[in-house]
Amino acid sequence: MEDVVTLKELEPWLREALRPQIAAAEKAIQKAKSDVEAQVSSLNEIAADLLGKSERDSTEKRNDRAAYKAARAMGRMCLELQDLLSAPALGDPQTYEGLKQFSDVSTKLASDAARIRDRWIGSIRPYHILDMMSLNASIDKFRRLGEQAWEIFSKEGGLLHRLEETRSRIGKIEEFDNLLKKQLSERDQVRDEIKKLEPQIADDELEVQRLATDPNIAELKKIDNRLKGLRGELLASGFRRLGRPLRKLEAMAGRGEYPIPPEVREKLSEYLKRPFTTFVHEPEEYASLKSVLRNLEGAVKQRKLLLKQREERKVLEKIENVTERNVLDGIHREATVLVAERRRRLQDPECRELVRMYKSRKQDLKSLQSKHADLQHRSELLSEKVDTLRKTLSQYERETELFAGKLAKKPVHIKVDVADLPA
Repeated sequence: MEDVVTLKELEPWLREALRPQIAAAEKAIQKAKSDVEAQVSSLNEIAADLLGKSERDSTEKRNDRAAYKAARAMGRMCLELQDLLSAPALGDPQTYEGLKQFSDVSTKLASDAARIRDRWIGSIRPYHILDMMSLNASIDKFRRLGEQAWEIFSKEGGLLHRLEETRSRIGKIEEFDNLLKKQLSERDQVRDEIKKLEPQIADDELEVQRLATDPNIAELKKIDNRLKGLRGELLASGFRRLGRPLRKLEAMAGRGEYPIPPEVREKLSEYLKRPFTTFVHEPEEYASLKSVLRNLEGAVKQRKLLLKQREERKVLEKIENVTERNVLDGIHREATVLVAERRRRLQDPECRELVRMYKSRKQDLKSLQSKHADLQHRSELLSEKVDTLRKTLSQYERETELFAGKLAKKPVHIKVDVADLPA
């Protein structure tokens, strides 16, 4: 039967399950640390004693050149050993990296001490044989302790590493857990905003529908729709294929390549910017438009404005339809009547206020609907993130359970609070 623990209880549970192994590892590590520190201290004391002896011999045996040189060599060796041992960064062997550093530094320190001794030993012999025996024994013991430190790292480092990995996994689960809670909170907040918007949208929709049933609004909408239709008919029957040639004509007139009267140039510019509005506001027979098109016709026929043969034929045909056959008369009459009727209705203050309210409510409704769509999209994105985080968290929990269970040699289940949160 598996044990059920919370995330905070997992590491204590694992340490309890591994208590004998952890106690043995800590004891071995502590002993190794004490032994190495004691040996560093002992080697320092020996080097200090030998340094004092070398200073005395250097003074007392100054006349014996060989003994003097040996004493001086021993003094230099001791100074190098003291420098080496003065501040060894052995590290904290209570962690995996600390234990690795401790074993590496201990081994290197012992090897360096032996290297210093070996470099100077030839200059010291045959003098100070007894003194060097104690130094040699201390260095040899130091090397054995360095080897033991490495053996302890090889044996116990894996346990420390797995315990630290478990702690890291716990931290990662907590990170996923907090992130998931944050995403859930943000998503719920967005959903609340959506719920608050929906009644407002429904109220605005009802008000817009109510205002739209008013006869004045309905008639104005009918007029606007018909004017849109007439605009399309105007562009299709009168201005199709003429847009590019008219823009060319305006450019030519601006450069002085084709002379056009100022009033005609002004109307040409207006027709290029607002063709339907300019057309509707022309008096009967729309003389300004015809004047613009006749100037265009003249530029084409005089070969001032060059077009491809097929395009030229179509352009001249369109101009003739407007200027000679008056194909736009029906559109102009109907549009003029509709614009006048629209103006007449909007002169009524009550109707004008009604239109203002209708437009204002429609704009409010549009803004609310746009905000609702944005929030809905954001809610969907957050839901996707929440689902992904749930899957990641669940998978990581399962991997951590297997990892801890294998280490403790007994099954375990991690209980995470976020699993109970709503989807």
